[in-house]
Amino acid sequence: MSEPTIGRSFAGWAGALRYEDLPPAVIDKVKALLLHALTGGLLGANARAAQDMVTSTLVEEGRPDGATVFHADRRASRIGAAFANSEQIHASFLFDSYRMLTHPGPVIVPAALAQAELEGRSGQELIVALVVGYELVCRLADEFIPSTAARGFRPSPLFATLGAALSCGKLMALDEDRLLTAIALATHFASGLNEGPRAGTNELLIHEPQATRNGVFAAMMARAGHIKGAESCIEGQAGFYNAFTGSHTGQLSYSFTGRKQVDMASITDDLGQHYKMLDVMFRIYPCPGYNQPVIELMGELQRNHGLAAQDMTQVRIHMNWIETRYPSPAFPRFEDWQKPRVWESTHYFAARAAVAGGFPVADGWGPGKPDTDPRKEALARELMLRVRLIPEELRPMFSPAIEIDMRDGRCIGGQYTYERMVWGFDALSAQLQACQDKVPGGTSRWQALASQVEHIEKFESVEPLLGAMRKQPA
Repeated sequence: MSEPTIGRSFAGWAGALRYEDLPPAVIDKVKALLLHALTGGLLGANARAAQDMVTSTLVEEGRPDGATVFHADRRASRIGAAFANSEQIHASFLFDSYRMLTHPGPVIVPAALAQAELEGRSGQELIVALVVGYELVCRLADEFIPSTAARGFRPSPLFATLGAALSCGKLMALDEDRLLTAIALATHFASGLNEGPRAGTNELLIHEPQATRNGVFAAMMARAGHIKGAESCIEGQAGFYNAFTGSHTGQLSYSFTGRKQVDMASITDDLGQHYKMLDVMFRIYPCPGYNQPVIELMGELQRNHGLAAQDMTQVRIHMNWIETRYPSPAFPRFEDWQKPRVWESTHYFAARAAVAGGFPVADGWGPGKPDTDPRKEALARELMLRVRLIPEELRPMFSPAIEIDMRDGRCIGGQYTYERMVWGFDALSAQLQACQDKVPGGTSRWQALASQVEHIEKFESVEPLLGAMRKQPA
């Protein structure tokens, strides 16, 4: 008997998975992912673009028996509500991140919440659905992300569409065959190009919300029962990997690790025993993910050594080379990544952290806002001219090293590892407390949300979560 295909393996595992099968660390991680995404959903209410999208969705897809739309007093179709809620999470710039270029949370969480609400699922069932969606994304994306980006596709919406489809299918109680069909349909609906990020335009603001719609729709069509998905939808000769990475046999064009070949069997090895979703990290600053550990490390060095930015003669930041050529070495936005750019470059964010000892957490705005203190902003702009990036092919992703030359002759340095930003619920909650007063409704509302998320497995429905996200009384 031949081995099951990748799609069949995931469908079989997802269909059989139960809450009781999950290790405590995985449950804790899901709670952290939920809190992160829903905090973003609260902050996203402040964004004009998200408000406009919510209004448009309610006009086109509003229905009284639909799913909850965050911050609204009306409901929408399951597709419409998932889209609108994704837009609000995405507008906050508070994303989770796996392998730098994939952000599952703004897609999987709102898609799953809408289904859990309309299907009458419990908190435990929501947790299981999020696990299968995240694990699918992480395992499929893992080594393949740079190769996907090099073909001109933006990895985040592509892989997350499949994760949302599997999460929704699980909550719809689809059998194994229909879960496979949901995954297969999602491979057809996956979309998103890197030309916007490369050119500096903002089409990507709609990528994750549209991926959310597509994932929900894939599960709905699988439930309808008229379509049969291809067993080989992932690794087939004309399947997902061949289309979006250029090879159906695991050959890579680019890699964070220098590898050029993946054993395709490794994608499903130890499925249900080893969870790659535990390695999802959290973006808490409103800037690209590769700058997050740079901010963390620079802030630590400044605080621990009492450094003054004006006394730094040169700053050298060692990074994985792919991180210095966003969105892809094949299509970098800037040919000269050594040129400091205000609000866009690693040079600037490192300088801001050196001046202030850190950076605002989840400030409710996207990249492009100067420091409120003009003197600190001026110091940061001066220092960023003395920052130099040193790309290294084999340096681990999101694991920078920084060396700072001081006027008194000292050289202060340190390293940061990716694992330090892979937090569980308690650690993430402690980080997000810095922004709790910025959400609509303030500290009390955020704390109520955090409490509901922490105890979600005890609830017979997702109503407590959704109640914390609805429009508050005036």
